[in-house]
Order: sequence, then C-alpha cells, then structure tokens
Amino acid sequence: MGEHKLIMGKDIYFWNFIVLMFFTLFEVAAVFFEEYPGTDIPVSKSVVWAILIGVGIIKGYGIAAYFMHLKDDPRIYTRTALFPVLFVILMLWGIGLSNPAGVTELPSWCTPNWDYADTR
Repeated sequence: MGEHKLIMGKDIYFWNFIVLMFFTLFEVAAVFFEEYPGTDIPVSKSVVWAILIGVGIIKGYGIAAYFMHLKDDPRIYTRTALFPVLFVILMLWGIGLSNPAGVTELPSWCTPNWDYADTR
C-alpha cells in the first residue's frame, strides 16, 4: 500500500474530515439562525436552501473524491457515477417545481412536520 501525501503532518483523510465537520457546523448554523447574527434582518428560506445545497455539493465532492477514492479514477467512472444526478434533478422538478402544490399536497406519510417547518 502506497504512502499518503502529508499536509502539515496529517494525511488527506484528516483534513477532509476537518473540512466536512466545518461545513456540517455551517449547515446547522444556516438552519438554526432565524436572523443574520448581529442584525434584525430575517434569514429567508431561499437563503437557507441555497446554503444547504451549496454546502451539500462541497461535502459530496469531499466524500466522493477522497473517502470513496474517486478523485484519481478515469473520467468515465465519474460521469457514470454522476448519471443518477439527472434523475434526482428530474424528480425534484417533477414533484416540487412543476406543480405549485407538489410539495405541500403530498400524502401525510411522506411529508415532514410542516407545522414546524412553516413557523420559520
């Protein structure tokens, strides 16, 4: 088994873990704060969604590239692994965006506690 490149005396898995934990705290903070810290400006749901999606993409890359060892794989493997993303995007569009009541009118067994979510 080959030697791992060290960065400041630690391997890439350590630093990837640190980055993932930082962004996890960032995600929790995005959902936790109802207004921007130090101001009276409310945080909109759109901003929270943008933060969660952006951070999710960064964390997904870190997990796939380093923990799953896909960073140095041939491009065709990456394209094949990303193919299901198309179906996720189509599902989100088909359920949530193409129908105005697509999310709020789903059956109760597949929806979160909207009473809590709407209080934000």
